[in-house]
Amino acid sequence: MTDEVELKLVVNQQFADFLAREISNFRVLKQETIFLGNCYYDTHEGYFSRRKMGLRVRRQDEHFTLTLKTGGCVTGGLHIRPEYNIELNSETPDLSGLKQFPELDITTDLALSPVFSTDFTRRMWLVECANGAEIEIALDQGEIRATGRSEPIDEVEFELKQGTLSDLLTFVGGLSLNDGIRLSSVSKAQRGYQLIAGKGRQLTDWISKWRELSALEKMAAGESAVEKTQEILTALFNMEQQLIEETIMVGIDYFAADFLRTVERISAFFNLYHYYSENSRFFETTLKTEQAESAQDILIELTESHIYLFEQIRDIIRLHSENKDNRLAMSKLMELLHQAQYVKRMLNLIRLTVKQNG
Repeated sequence: MTDEVELKLVVNQQFADFLAREISNFRVLKQETIFLGNCYYDTHEGYFSRRKMGLRVRRQDEHFTLTLKTGGCVTGGLHIRPEYNIELNSETPDLSGLKQFPELDITTDLALSPVFSTDFTRRMWLVECANGAEIEIALDQGEIRATGRSEPIDEVEFELKQGTLSDLLTFVGGLSLNDGIRLSSVSKAQRGYQLIAGKGRQLTDWISKWRELSALEKMAAGESAVEKTQEILTALFNMEQQLIEETIMVGIDYFAADFLRTVERISAFFNLYHYYSENSRFFETTLKTEQAESAQDILIELTESHIYLFEQIRDIIRLHSENKDNRLAMSKLMELLHQAQYVKRMLNLIRLTVKQNG
């Protein structure tokens, strides 16, 4: 078992073309292009999906590997997950090899069926960067297929092979990012299950989410200032990422079909950015515990980000109020969420909310 630590970016073709040129600025230790065929399995009752696990058999040439990924910790686009790999002799999933991992509390005599596939071409580079850190960059392009539906895979995974989380964040933050990309907290397995379920699921009640945050503030009243602000900031960050992922997953068409849906969704972002703007002390208190020399730069960048996003969302509200064009308003919101500077913002929030070793 190993802990996989990676950042995931959903990208456009422009970024994919740019990536190889950008990587040439670093020392490339290894590079290759391979095709990976992946079939995900589960029981009829959803044994693995209910446990927030993903079970797949990967085919590379004539080699087969069974992989079980557990839920782990996902913060923004940062994924830290235990991963268990077993070599197989064929594409038939055999769970018996997982018995060697006593910490896994799962049943191994399950009746499995294929549920979806993720097939893609991977361009991979292993690069060495500052402090001797090594990062594997994987550009995956292909598609997810399930029950007659499909959707494209266009993403880049930055996996930490050697070094610290700070090295990984610094590396990605130092790239010349362009608009049309975003950090993603959703794995390929999650996307496969979402594709099966369709887009008609119950949406989050964001008013209730704000009530939960208010309750958290009251519960944290007896804690130290640093503990309180860290807890609230982490909750805010998780809310922001969940709001973004849900909005993009449901899509413009759903919101554009109804004026009230559009108003409610834009209002959810307004409340978020307004809260950040009015409570900048959270960042100042948290940063006082940071030893990094760049702490002050992070505070400046985040403060500027809060102000910018709050102004942008107010402009979208004003535009929507004047012309009642739901599609235009939601398109403007989607553009905002895919700006390169939004990725930089989320990287800074990861620095403040995830405990780093080194």
